[in-house]
Amino acid sequence: MKEESAILKALPGAAAIVDANGEIICSNSNWDANRKCSNWLGLERDTNNYFSHCRKAAEQGNDYALKLLIGLREVLDGERESLEMTMAMNGDIRTWCKISISAIDTDEPLALVIFDDVTANMRTIKLLRESEERYSQQFQHSVSGIILGSPDGNIFDANPAACKILGYTKEELMRGGRKLIVDENNAANGEMQRIREEESIYEGEREYVHKDGYTVPVEIISVVYNDEHDSQKVINTFRDITLEKQVEYFLEEERRFTKTVLDSIPGIFFVLDSNGKLIRWNDSIEKELGYNENELQTMSILEIFKEDERGRAEEMFNNAYEYGNNGFVTQILSKNNGIRSFHLYINRFKSEEEEYLVSTGVDITEFLTSELERERNFALMTQLFENSPLAMVMIDLQNRVQKVNNGFTTLFGYESEEIIGQNVNALITSDKNAEEAEEVSNRSISGFAHQQETTRFTKHRNTVPVLVSTVPIWSHGEVIAAYGIYVDLTEQKKLEQQLQSSLDEKNVLLQELHHRVKNNLAIIAGLLELQVIYEKNEVVQQKIEEAHSRIFSIAKIHETLYQQKDVVQIEFNEYLDSIIGSMSYVAGEKKLSIKRTESSRRIMLNLNQAVPLGLVINELIQMKATDDTGTNNKININLTHTGNDVKLEIEGLEKNFEKSDAPDESHAFHRLLIDTFIKQMDGEINYTTNGKNSVVIYFKRTENLRGSSSAITRRDNLLNT
Repeated sequence: MKEESAILKALPGAAAIVDANGEIICSNSNWDANRKCSNWLGLERDTNNYFSHCRKAAEQGNDYALKLLIGLREVLDGERESLEMTMAMNGDIRTWCKISISAIDTDEPLALVIFDDVTANMRTIKLLRESEERYSQQFQHSVSGIILGSPDGNIFDANPAACKILGYTKEELMRGGRKLIVDENNAANGEMQRIREEESIYEGEREYVHKDGYTVPVEIISVVYNDEHDSQKVINTFRDITLEKQVEYFLEEERRFTKTVLDSIPGIFFVLDSNGKLIRWNDSIEKELGYNENELQTMSILEIFKEDERGRAEEMFNNAYEYGNNGFVTQILSKNNGIRSFHLYINRFKSEEEEYLVSTGVDITEFLTSELERERNFALMTQLFENSPLAMVMIDLQNRVQKVNNGFTTLFGYESEEIIGQNVNALITSDKNAEEAEEVSNRSISGFAHQQETTRFTKHRNTVPVLVSTVPIWSHGEVIAAYGIYVDLTEQKKLEQQLQSSLDEKNVLLQELHHRVKNNLAIIAGLLELQVIYEKNEVVQQKIEEAHSRIFSIAKIHETLYQQKDVVQIEFNEYLDSIIGSMSYVAGEKKLSIKRTESSRRIMLNLNQAVPLGLVINELIQMKATDDTGTNNKININLTHTGNDVKLEIEGLEKNFEKSDAPDESHAFHRLLIDTFIKQMDGEINYTTNGKNSVVIYFKRTENLRGSSSAITRRDNLLNT
């Protein structure tokens, strides 16, 4: 027991050893001093049995005494090895003690009871708990978002405000970490982390990514600190500044809009204070007048005016201050364009009890120049109207005459006083053409110029053929009146009748000429036919027949021309059919089949091309008819054209025509004629031996009709070809 007493004395708190019956076997001085331990249960200890002491305190309602009694009994009975509990001394929560009960390893059950004064510790714990509670309340109820995490991007906790701002639950943020709410590819985020690593704190603006995908601008304070385990942690405190950014954006947009509006004002715009100093202006002052910002900030507004206009300008500004507004036309000095004329409008306004003048100015230099030009043009137009030899009238939108010239009164026989204010159509039209005249007037009043030949009537109802031209008169985008111009066509109509009569006579003469030429050629052809009948020499017969065929081809052209109205052009498909039909006797003798490919398109050719083309076809068929070496007796003629490009193809000629111009060839003369005719047509001819043995002729159709001179009529051309 001496050993236990020594241990008790070494303990800092009040200590005692209790046996199985609750008797206090021994205690230290702190236990015995003023019977201090007894008072901790709220009553004086009047017995040495601690069970009784605790039981009495419990009966008086001390819950700590009951817990102490039960715990002590369990340790003595071996149900537990030790027990610790903290209790308020004498029910006073300002004084606390810690009770430790542990079993002593001896033969009989003994327990060591120790009371330690932990009031100071409990105060510290209380303060800590209060601090933690305050922090928890602040964390939970803060309007700012708070996220606790680590520098490597883990998130350990997030308050409700952070979840509300970012749209995630706390669990989602803790699972997803920093990459869930931060665009790690954004260089600004990398810069923030760098600054925080170097300085342990970052203050500024950045962007988080909301759960819905849009960015949330925030003002953030990010702090790195070491916790109780010396591990680095990060606390981010931030607030949503979306509304502030929107306000900033709208303010900037309003500023930009105001500037745009000011810069969009036509001409110059400026605001003056009461001292005549420029305090605001638009870009046009700098662009149109050539002054820079520094000059405008230091100069008086009067300096932009022409020197002899400055006094008047100052007076106008003063009047605007006095009466509220003013306006005047003045001359302003432009560094870029010299002296310019401006129309200035001035208004007074108040802002924060200060008076200002706002002025807009429009450059009217070109307007004044155009007005002078317009007045000059008006004078010229008036003189032209009055002095024109043509009949001219100006009507309003109701078709009433506003003005007429001498030409009009002379042509129609009215005096000016009889016409002004009257409906022009009622004066110079009849019932037969009144509707047509009204349509002409309506077109001009609707804004369309119009011209047509018609008739009008004089005051004495004489018919006058006229060319009517109507021209609308525009002003500011609207038709305000119209001019009517009448050209007397009386003499022209007489001349046209004379010309038409002369032209009809010439057409009759040309038709008669073609008829007579055809008749003469028919007589020659008939004589050649008689010559063939009486000619015994077959070679001579063949030559005469060839000449007859050529003459007949020319005669058919003249026959076609005098049978139609057009005396210079023929429809060549019909003519080609007549040539093929006329060569039936040749085809019959040689058992030839000559056909033309049908075409729905008509081809008109003039004499200069129709005659040589017909002769070329005649020569080619004649060559085929005299060729005894061929086995194919079918000839197909195809005539086509695209625009003015004409193509004639003849298939089935058998003979190699490319070599037919050799001196010993029987068809040399035919080839000579063909080349001459092709040259006369300005065409070209190709020969092919691709199985079809075809001849293709190309030429361009022309409208020009040359004179009677032709290469084929000249003997030297034939000999030199």
